[in-house]
This record gives sequence, C-alpha cells and structure tokens, in this order.
Amino acid sequence: AGAEPAAAAEYLVGTVEQATNDVLVFSHSNTTWSDGNVRWRWSAPSGSTWTNLSDLKRRPTAAWGDVVLVTASGTASAGGKAAMVDQSSKSVVWSATVPGNPHAVERIKDYGAIVVASSRARQYSGSFVDGGGLSIFIPSTNGGKPGTSYSGSVKYGFEGAHGVVYDTSTGLLLAVGKNELRAYRIVTNSTGRMTGLSLAARTTFSGTGHDLQPDYASNKFFYTVGGTGADAGVWEVSLVWAGSSWAFTGKRKISTRTYVKAYGSLPTGARFWVDAPSSSTWWTNTVGFSSGGNGYRSGAKFYKARYWTTAFV
Repeated sequence: AGAEPAAAAEYLVGTVEQATNDVLVFSHSNTTWSDGNVRWRWSAPSGSTWTNLSDLKRRPTAAWGDVVLVTASGTASAGGKAAMVDQSSKSVVWSATVPGNPHAVERIKDYGAIVVASSRARQYSGSFVDGGGLSIFIPSTNGGKPGTSYSGSVKYGFEGAHGVVYDTSTGLLLAVGKNELRAYRIVTNSTGRMTGLSLAARTTFSGTGHDLQPDYASNKFFYTVGGTGADAGVWEVSLVWAGSSWAFTGKRKISTRTYVKAYGSLPTGARFWVDAPSSSTWWTNTVGFSSGGNGYRSGAKFYKARYWTTAFV
C-alpha cells in the first residue's frame, strides 16, 4: 500500500476586529470564522485611547518571548495607543499614548525600538502636536523596554503615514504614507544604540498609501493606495541595492481594488485582503483569499489582516 498523503499545511491569519475591539486569529483553511474557530484572542483594554484597533504584528523578543504589537486609533482629544502584548500571558508589557491617529507599528529587531506610524495631526492634551509621521520609542539599552513618553520619542514627519515594516534582510525600515513609499537606514551611535533614521530610498505615487506588508512568497513588498485615482489599487515592488544606493524597482500594479485596508500573502503564494466597501466605511466582515474560501464572521468589522508569523520578511 502507498504512503498516506501528507496533510496540507495550515497557516494562521491574525486580524484586528473593531466591532468587539479584539485581535482574532483564524486558520486560513476555515471559512467560518465563528467564536469556536478562534485560535487566539486578545481584547483591548477599555478607555478612549484604545478605540478602534488598527494594526497587529507578531514578533519575537529575547526578553518576553513572542509578542503581539498593536495600535489603536483612539480619539482626537485623547490620542491613540501603541502597545506590546505578551502572546502567552496576554498582558500588556509596554504601551504609549500616541497622537495623530496611530495606524501601524513595528519593532526594530536587535535594537528593541518601537516605531509607530500616525496618519495626521490630532488634538492631544489641549493642543495640536505633530502627527502625520513616525514616532520612535528607543530603549536605553538594545533589546530593552522603551520609555513610554511621546514627548521623549524621536519623530519624523511623513504626511498620511499609514504603514511601517522592518526588513531584516536589508536592515532598512519601510514606511508608506501620502504620495510616497520610503526606506530608512537605522542610525546608531558609537555604542551601537539606535538614535534615529536616515532616508535611503523613496518612490512616489498619487494618493495615500494605506497598507505595507512583505510578500512571504518572494522578496517583494506590497503596498496599497486608496481612493479612485490612477494609482489606486494594490502594488508590488522590490527594494534592491543598485550599486551605490538602495532603490525601489519593478513597481507594478497587481490589483485595481480601490479601498484595500490590508493586503498580505502566505508562504504558498496565496494572497489575502481586507477590501472596504467605500471610502467612508473602512471595515468589512470578510477577509478575501485568492485561493478561494474567504473568511467570514457575522457582525465583524475587520480592518487589518496579517499572516500570523514571527518572521519579519
């Protein structure tokens, strides 16, 4: 008799779901995303700064094991949140209040710095402060816990900043916002501690970039552009060393979907996305899959979806 066929690989997809303000994880092979099929759940604390979870990324750390990075948009008066959650205990091990509608978060491997992308200026503590950019919370020792004061963070203006990803293969931080996709070098001091960023490459487009994710089936990146202009849709691009500098190359539109809030891939090459129904509705109850069998949850308001992995790229 022949050997039994190998079981198909199962991949998990993490989501932020704003109806209940939870991070919910499901199998890509299960189309009914009911409570009974939730693989991991974390509920945001109460309070105005935790309103509307807006991003998640699963990352490895030496000090806390696997963590889940999250942001919440919050409110205009109170600001939003960025946090690091211990995946095992589900406790918040670090959080900071961040103005400007936080949309995305990343942790810089080895340095332990946490980068938050905020899309615009918002009222915070009675006055307007800089939003629309990247706020970097840098620990005093590499790999440690950063401070929680927004005023003590290192800030870089970037209008409409919506997405941020660290590329371990190049050591560059990528960010997307209004009209631009950028790559930054990590700047360190003489002791090897991170102190900031310097621009390494950029590519332009017309519109506001919404999501930015690596393609786990190649060495490319996906970014989405919102709206109905000529550049609206989903794009792929490569980041390469061009002899003397870094450059974005091979930019290509791969989908004309116009209100995509999240777009990612599995190692199999299957793609998945959160495609909002209109410019005024930023969530949906379904995560689409190119391989078929979309993930549906009754009453859900999915905003982001991520391949549930600790791999950066």
